[in-house]
Amino acid sequence: MASITKLKTAQSIQFFDHSVALNLLQAFHRHLDLTLLLELFCTQASAVIQTVGIHYSKPDDDIDLVLNRQGRHTASYNLSYQEEDLGQLVFSFDTRVTEETLATAEDLVALVMSPIRNALLYRRACAAPPDLTDAIAMPRPGRDDALVLVKVDDIDDIRERFGDEWARTLVQATQNQIEEGLREADGVFQIGDEQLAVLLPRTSQLAAEQVAEKLRMLIAGLHLRDADVNTQLTACMGVAGTGNAESAEEVLDRARAALVEAQLEGANTIRVC
Repeated sequence: MASITKLKTAQSIQFFDHSVALNLLQAFHRHLDLTLLLELFCTQASAVIQTVGIHYSKPDDDIDLVLNRQGRHTASYNLSYQEEDLGQLVFSFDTRVTEETLATAEDLVALVMSPIRNALLYRRACAAPPDLTDAIAMPRPGRDDALVLVKVDDIDDIRERFGDEWARTLVQATQNQIEEGLREADGVFQIGDEQLAVLLPRTSQLAAEQVAEKLRMLIAGLHLRDADVNTQLTACMGVAGTGNAESAEEVLDRARAALVEAQLEGANTIRVC
């Protein structure tokens, strides 16, 4: 068994072409449901490194998932992202594996760590018990959750002009700005390289629209300076509530549709689906 406690990041992979790695990363980031994410990951691992199954466990979150079957040989990885413990992932194989296979497995794990962290944040927020005083003041059917997707306007142009690293720094700065202005119960996490997802537990769709307006003001507090030009940052947002939705994926799809509609209308636009 191979145990790795500190893994490389998605930017330091070695055994995948960068375009392939980007496609995998984007595919993983499409899933906020942890089980669906790990099912996709298991399928990719089976194709790339011939695993017969995976086992993911996170005792602190009461998670113990076994996908497909267990083999005679295993490779175990202790996951962490930005010093946050993400649990343990174990690959199963029917035959002994080479060092190259283990290195490729580590690349796969590096690509899925950020999506796993996002899925864990989403799972915790959805499962968070309501405050007792809130339960008395508001009946259960009226307490919905909401999701706001945020994309900085002109981020593609910024990436082309200044490079990937600067674009990532800008998205991170936007995330930090949003986090400072929201409640502790709210969650902000990154989806892919460009979008931020703001999860608002126990928030109606109408209240989420008001939060989106607040986010617009928070983002406007950031400025992009280029030579003598000082540009106020703006972003488009898509808002979706959990009412009548059957899955987290459906809520995410609604928010994405609203974000696309906002972008079509122009910069600094908020739309609700």
